[in-house]
Amino acid sequence: RVFLNPGHALGGDPDPGCVNPTCKLRECDLALTYGSLCGKYLEAAGCSVQLLQSHNLYGESPGFPCVVDAANAWPADVFISIHVNAGGGRGAETFCYDTSGAGGRLARCIQNQLVASLSPFDAGYKDRGIKAHPSFCVLRHTTMPAVLVETGFIDSADVTLLTQHGDDTARAIARGVTDYEQNI
Repeated sequence: RVFLNPGHALGGDPDPGCVNPTCKLRECDLALTYGSLCGKYLEAAGCSVQLLQSHNLYGESPGFPCVVDAANAWPADVFISIHVNAGGGRGAETFCYDTSGAGGRLARCIQNQLVASLSPFDAGYKDRGIKAHPSFCVLRHTTMPAVLVETGFIDSADVTLLTQHGDDTARAIARGVTDYEQNI
């Protein structure tokens, strides 16, 4: 049972996430594309999938579906929040609550797949590693192993990968989940 949370608000209102000012590319749109494709691959692999894109992560935006409550109530076996970074860097990084726990193992599986899948298309795509970030509410308040994946940087040369290799990105995340499931 995999809960997918494409980052930021559905349709971008009121929160599109980061935006590339040159091409008007929005994080919320990329994340939804990756999440939707990833969900299809996971279902094909035999997983049950729920997907929710909402800017109400833990009750801060009443009136919108709450991501953490939905994941916990289902209940999911793993939680994946899908994002795109900004700030001019390159590459993928995956956050978890604690790198030594189950979330850390899930993060490592997804990170390894992303780097292995995307770096052949662009040698500048970096492995930024897995990192503990217990202050992220989707990692702190979910009751299952949870990760927040930053697939690349919307404001760097990664934008080509992000736009031309969305299917590869989604497949990599899905393979990371199935790798994790095989090693539980």
